[in-house]
Amino acid sequence: IPRPRFLALREFAPGNFLYHEGARWEIVAFQAPPGGLDERRRQLRLCYTCGSFCDPALDLCPVCNTRFHAENSLIAPLLDMPNVKARRRERITSNEEERRRRGYHIETFYQFSAALPLSTAHVLPSSLSLLPSSLSPLPSPFSPLPSPFSPLPSSSPLFSLTYAPSATLLRINHGSRLARTPGFQVDFESGEVITEKENAAPPRRPQRIETVRLSVQDTQNLLLLRPSDPQRFSNRAFETTLRIALQRGLEQVYQLEENELAAESIGQGEHRAILFYETSEGGSGILRRLVEAPNALAEVARAALERAHYDENGQDQKPDCIAACYECLLSYSNQLEALLIDRRLIRQTLFDLTHSRVLPNVGGRTYEEHLAWLRSLTDSRSELERRFLQALAEGSRRLPDDAQRGIADPRCTVDFFYEPNVCVFCDGSVHDQPEQRRQDETLRAELRARGYEVIVIRYDRDLGEQINAQPALFGV
Repeated sequence: IPRPRFLALREFAPGNFLYHEGARWEIVAFQAPPGGLDERRRQLRLCYTCGSFCDPALDLCPVCNTRFHAENSLIAPLLDMPNVKARRRERITSNEEERRRRGYHIETFYQFSAALPLSTAHVLPSSLSLLPSSLSPLPSPFSPLPSPFSPLPSSSPLFSLTYAPSATLLRINHGSRLARTPGFQVDFESGEVITEKENAAPPRRPQRIETVRLSVQDTQNLLLLRPSDPQRFSNRAFETTLRIALQRGLEQVYQLEENELAAESIGQGEHRAILFYETSEGGSGILRRLVEAPNALAEVARAALERAHYDENGQDQKPDCIAACYECLLSYSNQLEALLIDRRLIRQTLFDLTHSRVLPNVGGRTYEEHLAWLRSLTDSRSELERRFLQALAEGSRRLPDDAQRGIADPRCTVDFFYEPNVCVFCDGSVHDQPEQRRQDETLRAELRARGYEVIVIRYDRDLGEQINAQPALFGV
């Protein structure tokens, strides 16, 4: 019976029951692949601070730079989950039924791809001025909610976003939630899973029993949403409800099925975050949009607010729904978290997000810092360059990666440059002179012949229209 690996980690875990063709079957053993089960064994270090995994020989986490010790990490013996064997069962005891109902302790860890860069951004109130300003602290998300609602009057970031394309996701099954010790006892000679009852009986054949945790891994796009104030996630009910609400908002805005997108809580303390990852084959591409499009997260929050029975002004449209119901946030998949879900806790936060915008970080700098850096590089004689930057900033558009970039062949200096190959020239009135125009045409033809894309911003045309004509480059 084939199943996706992330589902099989739970559904085909040892001791679980599955129903097939009218019969009840219990998972009792692993089918050894060529080379034996030892070929699928490995050890990895799990970082509980940020939720990443790495080589067990490392002393520092490569993601959060935390020094490992016994409390914030675990060197886990893992068995990459092979095919399983099942035995038909006619009856199950009440203890087995209770164990099945409680389920397994499953955790998710990640590892960024070394070949692909991360995309980071900050979520800020839409009223933010891009000029330097003093930062004021965010109000507590659990403070009394004002009525009528108003956007958050602060320039402090609400959240930070980290998008990782083609990251490695590791899912680990630590065993039953009711087990005395984590892991599964597996006979590596026969592949059988040893239960407590069987462990007490004398073995019928030579055994090599070891305790391992089951693991599966896959490559997916992922997004980490982390609050700027770690205290926002100190309330588990608030964090759980926000995670589920944003997941429902993503499903509604981008027309996704519930099984196409997953969301989990991950990390501890200041590294506590909500992890979103795409489970559909090949990915749906929506998580990248949340980082690149300034208003994408606001649209998702607006849909989540509506899903939680609030209108665009934050007014409750269904007072009969006290904490949550199956018309808003509850579902079969989050039954174990039902007692933590309370839509009232997230009303103000979702409303703030509907009046927010996402500004990407560039070159390790925030949007505001990168804008100031680009302004410092502009030609002091070109007012058009500074007007162009201001027009991009006012619309929360994508800023250039560099300014006054020198190119060796053909030898020239580009006013603004977008990686990997887009040259933007800001032409003032001096470029209308016949000789200068001929030089410009020759140079730009050579750039195009060498694979560069050339964009010209003119002084005598409306800046907004010229920017809107290039949505793929500057954004919308």
